[in-house]
Amino acid sequence: MKKSYAFNTLICCGCTALIFLLHFIVYGGVLLKSPGYAALFCAVWIAHAAGYSGTLEPETRPQSAVRVRLLQLLYCILFGSVLFATIEDPYNVLCWFCVVYGVVYVIFFLRKGDNGAEPWTATFMMLWMLLTLGAFLLVVHPITVSQAENMVERAGYTDLYRFKVEFNGTFWDTLPDGTGIGCTMPEEKEPLGWYGFRAFKDGERYCVVVSAARGQIEVQEKQGE
Repeated sequence: MKKSYAFNTLICCGCTALIFLLHFIVYGGVLLKSPGYAALFCAVWIAHAAGYSGTLEPETRPQSAVRVRLLQLLYCILFGSVLFATIEDPYNVLCWFCVVYGVVYVIFFLRKGDNGAEPWTATFMMLWMLLTLGAFLLVVHPITVSQAENMVERAGYTDLYRFKVEFNGTFWDTLPDGTGIGCTMPEEKEPLGWYGFRAFKDGERYCVVVSAARGQIEVQEKQGE
């Protein structure tokens, strides 16, 4: 592998690791609503940086007018669909990745007639993904797992054990120690997700749920014996 390919591949792998470190560790799995698709998105750029893009060279690429128009139509349909999905769900980071990719692709590649075969293009797009994620975090400003834990502890709870909250309505789950945990979730939709904790206060066991986006305790429900 050429040095340029190896260098760009390492950068793309580092960017991917940072994205998923933020998702799974710092934000407890609430940052990316579709981590599998995000992983596929990153894998495509890593493969591109390693030289496995499969992109045709300019001299071998067919340039018929019909083909060009069909590709333009397909691009417009895909970009419009992603833009609509982003408007419908503005807290979906993956949608913002796709929107930024579409804009950057038009500005830097289509206008310059670049087919994107160079490995640096993958690094360029991965860095734009990180910038998009950083802008998202600055605007939405969700709280991290550690901030949620500190909030619950300041409310007087001890012996916290975090569990995953999946949906609205009445929530019930079985913890690894075999005990059950459940509570009635708020009707208001949470745009990102919740941090759920089993906690104790005055000798009583509670289900405590914290909103990641709103940064406040939403549920404090005592558990039965």
